[in-house]
Amino acid sequence: MVTNPHENLNMEAAIRTGNNTTQLSSQRRAYTISRGTLILAAAFFLCTLVTVSVLIYNFATCDKLIPAEDENIVCTTVHLKHKANETNATALAMPHHERDVRLPRSIKPLKYNISLEPYLFEGNFTFDGEVQITVVVVEDCYNITMHAADLNISKNDVVVRPLGMPQFDKAQRTGASAPGNMASHGQEKAEAPIGTELRIRKQYLVEAKQFFVIELYDKLVENTKYVINIKFTGLIQDTLQGFYRSSYQMGNETRWLASTQFQATDARRAFPCFDEPALKAKFALNIARPKHLSTISNMPKIRTRKHDTLTDYEWDYFEESVPMSTYLVAYSISDFSKLSNGSYSVWARHDAIQSASYALSMVPKALKFFEDFFGIPFPLPKIDMIALPDFASGAMENWGLITYRETSMLFEKGVSASTYKQRVATVVTHELAHQWFGNLVTPTWWSDIWLNEGFASYMEYESLDEIEPDWRIMDQFVVNTLQHVFQLDAMSSSHKISIEVGNPEEISEIFDRISYDKGSTLIRMMGHFLTTPVFRKGLHNYLKNLSYRSAEQDDLWRFLTSAAQEEGLLDHSATVKDIMDTWTLQVGFPIVQVTKHPNTNIIRLEQQRFVYKKLIADNKTQEDPLWWIPITYTTAEELDFNNTRPITWIPRSKIYEIESRNLSTADWFIFNIQQSGYYRVNYEVQNWQAIMDHLMDKQKFRQISPSNRAQLIDDAMNLARGGHLSYDLALNLTRYLVHEDDTTAWKAAMNAFNFLDAMFGSMGEYDVFKSYLLKLLDNLYNQLGFVESRNENNMLEHFIRGEILNMACHLGHRDCIAESMRHFQNWMQVPNPDANNPISPDLRSIVYCTAIAYGTEGEWDFAYERFKKSSVSTEKEILLSALGCSREPWIISRFLQYSITTDYDIRKQDVYRVFMGVSSNVVGQKIAFDFMHSNYKYMKSYLSNAMLTYNMVLEVVTKRFNTKYLFADLETFVKNELNDTSRSVEQILEHVQDNVNWMNQNYKTIADWMRREHHRPSS
Repeated sequence: MVTNPHENLNMEAAIRTGNNTTQLSSQRRAYTISRGTLILAAAFFLCTLVTVSVLIYNFATCDKLIPAEDENIVCTTVHLKHKANETNATALAMPHHERDVRLPRSIKPLKYNISLEPYLFEGNFTFDGEVQITVVVVEDCYNITMHAADLNISKNDVVVRPLGMPQFDKAQRTGASAPGNMASHGQEKAEAPIGTELRIRKQYLVEAKQFFVIELYDKLVENTKYVINIKFTGLIQDTLQGFYRSSYQMGNETRWLASTQFQATDARRAFPCFDEPALKAKFALNIARPKHLSTISNMPKIRTRKHDTLTDYEWDYFEESVPMSTYLVAYSISDFSKLSNGSYSVWARHDAIQSASYALSMVPKALKFFEDFFGIPFPLPKIDMIALPDFASGAMENWGLITYRETSMLFEKGVSASTYKQRVATVVTHELAHQWFGNLVTPTWWSDIWLNEGFASYMEYESLDEIEPDWRIMDQFVVNTLQHVFQLDAMSSSHKISIEVGNPEEISEIFDRISYDKGSTLIRMMGHFLTTPVFRKGLHNYLKNLSYRSAEQDDLWRFLTSAAQEEGLLDHSATVKDIMDTWTLQVGFPIVQVTKHPNTNIIRLEQQRFVYKKLIADNKTQEDPLWWIPITYTTAEELDFNNTRPITWIPRSKIYEIESRNLSTADWFIFNIQQSGYYRVNYEVQNWQAIMDHLMDKQKFRQISPSNRAQLIDDAMNLARGGHLSYDLALNLTRYLVHEDDTTAWKAAMNAFNFLDAMFGSMGEYDVFKSYLLKLLDNLYNQLGFVESRNENNMLEHFIRGEILNMACHLGHRDCIAESMRHFQNWMQVPNPDANNPISPDLRSIVYCTAIAYGTEGEWDFAYERFKKSSVSTEKEILLSALGCSREPWIISRFLQYSITTDYDIRKQDVYRVFMGVSSNVVGQKIAFDFMHSNYKYMKSYLSNAMLTYNMVLEVVTKRFNTKYLFADLETFVKNELNDTSRSVEQILEHVQDNVNWMNQNYKTIADWMRREHHRPSS
């Protein structure tokens, strides 16, 4: 187990060491100690540290921590000395969470005054804090229950008073002064409580719920306000959650910074609070910092004053916030530089700050769009955005202070690939959309987190469609979002989009593609069937009426229904809730089978759930759910791919029939225009064949819109994968790709072929598979090649070139490999390769990966040196992925070992990328799994943050598993060693089992088709 020597988990004080003096900053005065005494004290301290560390290791948690009469600490992760004596040690070895972790509703917070003193340079990364919470009592009670985790709270430092008259705290009554005078400086804006404090009976931690409970002798009276005052200490950890630390190198110097990540349940790690999204309050922050650093928070800084006891520190005071949830509180302390545009600022490392200019330019454009779209002005006086070297996810929407991973905010023109420009644009617009959806109106509980993430994920596309129309971003939505989430939602182990969750582990699990991608797809579908004016009107009313409050999905349905009924879109017997509950409260999505009745104008529509594997229970097939499905279509004669207003609806019934002469007499028809509905469509063979004939015509195929060409490919290949269509037919449809040149259609094709590539990769028939794909790619490869367009704004050409070259090199295209090796060798030979890289940014990921795959140890070591020396985050990310392309087993094993130790410049946030890169090549996948199997205990500890779970890595390393022997290895490991029954592990097992079944049912059929195609004469 790797530990950080700078951390002391039992330290309540920040120890600041000078020449012969040790100052205890959590005490109220300084002590002078001789050097000899100091050495003895240090030795004693080290012994104590070892003892405490053993206790921590063996006794990680307990259910209910109540202090002994003589014990001062009542809330701490190492408060175990009494429990360890009376409880079996094995039961305490692993932390556990109860499922029901909701706070009582007897008390509601109104305002927090928070004062913090972080110590970043004293060697132990601790902080002192004090919080004063003004609450109102909703019903008479004797207990105050809130959240706290990883904090030390002394029982003498908790005070509860009714609100009214001037405050005199314990420090004033005993003549002591608070740490850094926090009581006097940190709470100047608080309302003054009256008279005597209430009598506390006891206070304790319920570890399994992360509750901090204060039991009182005195009753808390309904409709009365009280102030809870708590002093505490904690650690600035390196787990990328709560209040955590990060660092970066400037030359040979390590520079430290601290920031926050509180979503979903980690504000409680930074200060005691009522840490649920519905319990909104106002926040006033005061933060002490070293003078050479800067502090930013949700609101503007209103003043700075010197610290009374720490001469090199200053206090920053921030304006009181609007009412908001605890998970949106944010603050960051760093030596970063900034760029500003009026009230908008971006912050980054000094040597990277110019790379933040593109993100800054997006802010006013996006805010204007959202203000116009929602009809509600942005409510805060400023926005700061900061690019952090260590950040678990892509970004976080904290109100007024948005935090980002560097690669999600920094774009270096001439160095970063075009894909990163779009990535920055989408992430920035996503987080700004949250300022309304999520921040202004917040889900009442995490069950409806899709209201946050689904709306932000959809609105990023809506905004960019206006800001960057040439990107055809709504076509990209179809392949990057809708078709992407279909893969997960077609599994039996998928989950409802609105799902009950309890403990933090369950909450973190639903921050997945179902909440983000399915959520955004359903919102897009609503926008199409309600029409844009009605949709916007309903959203405006929802946000306006529920501003600064919390909501459930039924609230949204109510406002959208009202808007639709006012405009005559829905009659008064129908509601949006009737329709949308079938999509949000049921698992999965439907396939619609369209058939003609012979000799009539009747078209039969039949719905059933689309799954790759049917669930069997008690030897009976489970009954399929049914949906309200909006139906759109066009015919060969109409060719109208713009009208997405539903022509009819399939009600919640298995079979529905419509009468239409246009459909019955059409040469062919296509349902689900622009794939605006969240469902797949299957046709009779004659209709599929007629569509294929149209696509094979080089002059006519473009008459079908790009998004629907992508739909046809994706539907056909996945219908075949699920057993609803023959693979012969689906593969015949892909033959038209030989003359396809659109990014959207090719992206859908690549997604389908990537699955086949994973299944064929280690099989003997891989040669005929490669031959077929290379034949399809040939025309476009010759057209695009390695010579790039001079029009740097032609984003779609950059994208399709990347897709084609990447697949060509992966398949062993000789020219592609030769060109990649030539470009890489040129780079290796230039003087000062870190400053002079002759490879075009948009070609680098392809060139690097190919050169390392077909090169030697020399190419790998060269790329690794460039990774270590680069200060450009996007370049480091591309190099890190490419290093996983090696096909040398020993190099792969060494790289995996590098990724989980702190000595090789690979950050925790990037471990996932390392394993993903290694697992994407057929040599690396089994090595990666065996490595994880051998090191799983250490890796689970190392990747402790919920956003960086071991299971995410396990998912990517098993993607290509497709034999019963590999499945048996995985199943044995999961059941006998990992002992994990979470939904994510269930999905991993199901995916591999599906791969095994697919190989048994489809591999030979496809191999035979590929052989026939290989020998078929070119037309």
